[in-house]
Amino acid sequence: MRGAVLLSAFIALIPIVDGYPQTKQDSITNAAGELKGVVLDIDEHIPLQYATVLVLHRNKGVITNEKGRFALSISDLNKTDTVRFQYIGYKTRNITIGELDSSSVVYLKEDIINLSETLIFGNAPGAESIVKKVLMNKDSNYRRTTSRKQAFIRERNTYDIGNKLKLKKSSFSQLDEDLIKLAETATPEHSTSYTDFLGNLYFTNNDGDSLSLKIEAIRAVSLKEKDMAELEQLESVFEDLFNDTGEKEYWKVKSGIFGQKIDMEDNEEKSGADTLNNKRLYYFRKGVEQQLNYTLLEDKDQWEFLHKTGKYNFTLVGGTSVNGEDVYIIDFTPKRNGKYIGRVYISTTTYALIRADYEYAPEKTGRDIHLFGVGYTENYFSGSIYFEKNQDNYGLKYFSQKTGTFISFDRNVALLKKRESFLFDKKLNEIKVGVEFRVNSEESVEFLILDDTGISDNQFADVEQKESMEIIYVDQFDDKLWKGFSIIEPTEQMREYKKHDAGLAE
Repeated sequence: MRGAVLLSAFIALIPIVDGYPQTKQDSITNAAGELKGVVLDIDEHIPLQYATVLVLHRNKGVITNEKGRFALSISDLNKTDTVRFQYIGYKTRNITIGELDSSSVVYLKEDIINLSETLIFGNAPGAESIVKKVLMNKDSNYRRTTSRKQAFIRERNTYDIGNKLKLKKSSFSQLDEDLIKLAETATPEHSTSYTDFLGNLYFTNNDGDSLSLKIEAIRAVSLKEKDMAELEQLESVFEDLFNDTGEKEYWKVKSGIFGQKIDMEDNEEKSGADTLNNKRLYYFRKGVEQQLNYTLLEDKDQWEFLHKTGKYNFTLVGGTSVNGEDVYIIDFTPKRNGKYIGRVYISTTTYALIRADYEYAPEKTGRDIHLFGVGYTENYFSGSIYFEKNQDNYGLKYFSQKTGTFISFDRNVALLKKRESFLFDKKLNEIKVGVEFRVNSEESVEFLILDDTGISDNQFADVEQKESMEIIYVDQFDDKLWKGFSIIEPTEQMREYKKHDAGLAE
């Protein structure tokens, strides 16, 4: 498996450093124990993405997807059970299962209070000063707790890739022109993948624990785009090369003056299973930790409008009530140096950020770097997050994030095998390849907390963190695999997408 690490390290030198159509799918259907529908704004008929769909008194619920659609398991419910539809800034609707059987869509009406006509907000401070108080009160509002959270996580990635590889020189007999051509053709021009995960996430607030997060998988389903046969052939070659590494020998990748030693022992300790065919729970857990960093509100780039309020214009547009708590509704637009446009909902008493919906403003982008043959542009971002109050603390309910990047690379890349020596390490073998690489990527994650329960330190300690998880690989989304589970409804594009056969275009 270390060969896979070596192959990955070599490839890593290439620095991967709808309007809303009304269709018959919009109707609410009740078949096979599942309730499907769409939530729309009653005036504009636009979909309300990430609205809460909750069965009262049943501890069951989901959120709508980015198109406003939802799917809710109702096999254990009665026609008299009530479903509550909630969306911040809109009036809540309660509808029985029986009523939903005969309805086409669920409409919600906007409910924004004019602050000048009500006394519940008192004398509201300026919009920017309200926003500034979010970070001032962050530590007291979002306290880390020892808990078990059942979560549904969906990751989706698409890549459009163009690459050319030209062998410059090679002293490895195994790494010749034919292998480089294989590496070039094995990279698909278009790639789509997704992974749906349902499981329990265990968190601790004890800094003395070696792990702050443990994951217990319930089910994981993944679509992988390309047949792995060619990649397995490449991996086998690099596996053989690595197995021939002697004492005091090591591998290094280099491009111009930039180089990095490959720590094979550390990667071997963490790789274990076939990295091309089995997603290690270790890496999935690290990915979840990275995703959850977004919810800490600490990233000064992604949360620029909180950390650098002077770059934005803020407008207090009104107020509303969320779960019995009064909140300010504030819109923001960028000044010359800001980059986001959006809306935030902030508690009038605790100044906790309850919800935020925002994206790059027109003609704005994130980082845009072009240097030494390497280009990197963050050309798309949208984020949505919602925190729910539980007694005197706010916990994550959901977040979604979508990013788009363009990466270009036009440089020579070398892979070297070297031996340590007293003065200068000796180069044993080297392959140098000219790399031209272009990739447009879109990556998204949707993260929904289905249940949040406090646990003791002993209960956290008793959870055994497994090393791997079983993944069900599919060629197309399959409803049967999620029957009886509450998940985020897939978009039609995702539902209809089929894995390509190797070498075929969509």
